[in-house]
Amino acid sequence: MIIIKSLYDIEQIEKASSIWKKVRDDFFKYVTIGQSLKYLDLRAKNIIENNGGKCAFYKYNGFPGNICISVNDVIIHGIPNDYILQEKDIVTFDVGVDYNGYICDAAFTIVLGNNEEAKKINEICYNSLLEGIKQAIPNNYIGDISFAIQSYVEKNGYHVIHDFGGHGCGRKLHEDPMILNYGKPKTGAMLRPGMVICIEPMILTDDKKYYIDKKDKWSVISENHKLTCHWEHMILITKDGNKILTE
Repeated sequence: MIIIKSLYDIEQIEKASSIWKKVRDDFFKYVTIGQSLKYLDLRAKNIIENNGGKCAFYKYNGFPGNICISVNDVIIHGIPNDYILQEKDIVTFDVGVDYNGYICDAAFTIVLGNNEEAKKINEICYNSLLEGIKQAIPNNYIGDISFAIQSYVEKNGYHVIHDFGGHGCGRKLHEDPMILNYGKPKTGAMLRPGMVICIEPMILTDDKKYYIDKKDKWSVISENHKLTCHWEHMILITKDGNKILTE
């Protein structure tokens, strides 16, 4: 069931989003080579809790981290471990904030050092997100978002993952509708003012195949171990268009 958010719901989600932005802004300033994923996980936790929030991902379906940190060939759901960030790594931080029972969920990617291949996939992934957001307006359909992302990604030589995607969000971490990164225009649910959705392209190099790590049971990894990327914004559908809550 798709939940149309009330003005109060939106106000609370925006407060959660403001905490999310503090994590993003801090990480863009301070994430660097030589830091461990566990350190960054705890840093995010401290920022979230010091601003009155909770880590929405912690223990969600048993997830052991406070946030997801996915490096290089890990597309999504990377568990923060003892790995030390290195020159040329591309790393995605997927951060969930629970504020007063309302959720913000979004992800951003950072390229460390000079890595043109990583910079390119990062740019294409982010631009595909923007293409999807352009379609997130009243009376359009979920399929319009999906098709826009897929078209942009494939036109630029990359591949979208086929079993994971965006979703509704706000009162719960995952709500209807699901928003795949591939599809056909004018299909799926119609977008209406008051919907809050997470649009999140997840893209791979040369092939869309992946596997889930057998040891940690969470990390989604490209089968060819080439670079991947993931971006996510939380979007409010308004009567005139949309508002990016995590911009």
